[in-house]
Formats: sequence, structure tokens, C-alpha cells
Amino acid sequence: MTDLLQWGLDYVAWIQQYRNPIADIFMQHTTDLGGKHCIYLLPFLLWCFNFHFMVRVGSLFLLSFFINISFKDLLALPRPFDVNPAITLNREWGYGMPSGHSQNSAILWIMLAIRIAKRWFWFMALSIIFLIGFSRAYFGLHFPGDILGGWFLSAALLWINYFWGNQVIQWLNKQAFLLLIGSLWLLLTGLYLLYWLFNMPIMAGLFAISLGFAIGYLITFRFLDYNGAGNTWQRLLRSAAGLTVLIYYLKATSSFFPDVKNGKYYLILFVVNTIAGLWLTLGAPMFFSLLFLERRQSKSES
Repeated sequence: MTDLLQWGLDYVAWIQQYRNPIADIFMQHTTDLGGKHCIYLLPFLLWCFNFHFMVRVGSLFLLSFFINISFKDLLALPRPFDVNPAITLNREWGYGMPSGHSQNSAILWIMLAIRIAKRWFWFMALSIIFLIGFSRAYFGLHFPGDILGGWFLSAALLWINYFWGNQVIQWLNKQAFLLLIGSLWLLLTGLYLLYWLFNMPIMAGLFAISLGFAIGYLITFRFLDYNGAGNTWQRLLRSAAGLTVLIYYLKATSSFFPDVKNGKYYLILFVVNTIAGLWLTLGAPMFFSLLFLERRQSKSES
């Protein structure tokens, strides 16, 4: 065992001596804020906040997720419990470096802080990012180096977005609509098939939901001009309605999957995730517009 790995293990063990039931509850909610709670938080912000901005955040989040898993598989570094099983009874899939919770939460909260541009929100956002990272070591799921690695990759993605994000969007806006749709279909479906071939359902599912998310947004932007404007009750009602449909859909379709990850499994995964992505950026906006849960607003306001 290298000195660095031993230091990380000692650091995790030192943190865990302060664990207690009350802190465990708080830290569990904190770590979930960077993980499974994002399934509900991102759609809520997409429909309740500025729609066009949150599509950009969601796209960067999906890219971050792909990069994170790719680096995990490339580096193939252990988690603390892989080195010392006595560290924790908790287990999570995948390798340790970099921490996905740390990386993806930094993307989300810093993008929000840049948009809101309030000192108090910056303090809150940075506190949340730090606590999510700390919670990963607290539960013995990541070494401190994994957390720092996640923050480093998020900083690189945010830097790229800051310097080149607007240019990329301007270039995309100049492209023919059908060309963009066709290119996205070929690229993301091709990547889906690639990860199907390698039997990696999480990565395949990521590209299926990305396909629906991207094509749905292009159609919405071109034909609906949905922007997410509205008063407080409109925003809350459409988010509640959209999340209710999404949660019911995910629960209802979960029974469709066979136990064996065969061809049928991957076909169902493609259809289910693509429709979920379409709901986020096309189905839900159409639904909200039909229910008059949006105030019209010029693109310059958004």
C-alpha cells in the first residue's frame, strides 16, 4: 500500500471516529443531495427556474457524468472499503477516483451561483459542495483524493464552459434544424450501441436520456419557445405536475426490465430513457403550456 493511500485511509478512519446517529442522518441527506436527489432536483430546477439556462446546466451535468465514469474506469482506483472492508458496511458500485457526487454537485451549484450572482447564494453553494464532498469521506465511500479529483474535473468543465460555452451555442444556433437532429441521433445512438456492446448499462442509459433531452430541447426551442417564465404558483404547480408524471413513469417502467441484461433489456433501456429525456425538455413543456402554467416572455428576457 502506498503512503498516499495509507494517508487517505487514516483520514477516513479519523473522520469516522466522530460518527453518531444524528450526524449520520444529516450526512445521508447531504450525500443524497449530490446523488439520487438530483433525479428530482434537476427536473424541478429545469421547470421552475430559467428553462434555457437549466438546459445548459443539465447538458453540462450529463457530460460531467460521462467524463466521471470514464475516468473511474480508466484509473480503476479502489474505494476505502476495497482496501479495508472494516471501514464501512456501506457499499457502492464502481471505482473511487474521481468522486461523482463531488464533481457533479460542484457543476450544478456553481452554475446556479454564477446565474444568481448573490453573495449569500455563493456561500450556500460552496458550503453544500464542501459538505457533499466531506460526506463521501465520512461514510468511507471515497478517499480525500477522490473528492479533490472530482472538484478538479468540475473546475475544468466549468472553465471550458465559461470560455467556450457561448461560442458553441452560437454555432449550434446557426446549424440547420434537421442536420442537428440527425447528427445528435447518429452520435448518441452510436454511443449507446457501443456501450451496449461493452455491456455497460449505466453509460448506455446516460446516452439514451441525453438523446431524448437534446432532441426534445431542439424541438421545444424551435416550435414551442417555452422559457419557464411564470409566477411562483405557476412554477411550483408545473414542477409538481412534471415530477409526479416522471416519478410514476419511472416506477411503472421499472417492471419492464428482465433480470438478465440481454438484448431485450437494452432495447427497453433505450426506449424508457429516451422517453424520459423527451419528457424533461419537450413533453413537460407542452403539458405546462396546455395547462396555461407559463407566462410568455421574450427570448431576450431569458
